[in-house]
Amino acid sequence: MRLIFIHGINNESLTVEQIRNSWFGALEDGWQRLGLTTPSQLSIEAAYYADILAQASGNRPPAVEMGLPVEANSCLAIEFLRSYAEMAGVSEHELREAAVEEGLPQEAVAQGIPHEGWVIAFARALEHVLPTKGKYVAKHFLRQAAIYIGDSVLAEKIADTVAKQVFYDKPDPMVIIGHSLGSVVGYRLLASDSMMTRDIPLFVTLGSPLSVDMFKPMLPKRGLFPNPPMARWLNGRNENDFVTLGKPINKKSIGFEGVDDEIDVVDNSGDRHDIHAYLRSPKIAQAIHDAVTTN
Repeated sequence: MRLIFIHGINNESLTVEQIRNSWFGALEDGWQRLGLTTPSQLSIEAAYYADILAQASGNRPPAVEMGLPVEANSCLAIEFLRSYAEMAGVSEHELREAAVEEGLPQEAVAQGIPHEGWVIAFARALEHVLPTKGKYVAKHFLRQAAIYIGDSVLAEKIADTVAKQVFYDKPDPMVIIGHSLGSVVGYRLLASDSMMTRDIPLFVTLGSPLSVDMFKPMLPKRGLFPNPPMARWLNGRNENDFVTLGKPINKKSIGFEGVDDEIDVVDNSGDRHDIHAYLRSPKIAQAIHDAVTTN
């Protein structure tokens, strides 16, 4: 049995070994609290694409960003950012003030929505103002997710990288855990035709933005739960994790029913998006342990 971790945003300062050890340490802590032991034959692996994502969405000067390819500043990325701004009730005045404090041109936040060429700058301003509205997102989540969602070439490059690292020519069965943007990367791969013959007893998504409408156009079109390859899908979400916009993954957001929605999670009040709190959550830790020991 293989246990696969697929990370999300803002992991470029970590190595793949650090991510794997940190995540598994939190999961083992959850198991120990439940009186469970670690299976002896469990192989722990982690995918890694943080360097690719960071390079694509780094803190470019505005003049440099204006020269980005049009697709990287697409309407999809713009609508994605606007959905977070509207949900938080961020005003145009608040965005203008945030732009000043971030040293950004006012053009970046004109009319309260990002224009093509200003996606990353707008995301920076929005990330600055959200905490003042009582809404918290992980550092760089909006800018990295916006670039990912608006650049299909980048999304495919990340998918290919992850597939080569943990899926292609690798044995089954495997339990897969995707956090944040990693849940999107993982689902897009698992729902593809090339994965239909694989054996995945459990897919776990944690702090997932898959329910955010703007991700829907880039997801595989499916009207039925993807079994095969996955026997069960468990989605863990803190109801105050703003990355999820408080939404479950259901038919409205993804096209089918059958995803188990788990909101009884450990609450890290300092970071509701914290992967370690999710993995320590008793019901999530138990489900993962059941899956890796049953098969």
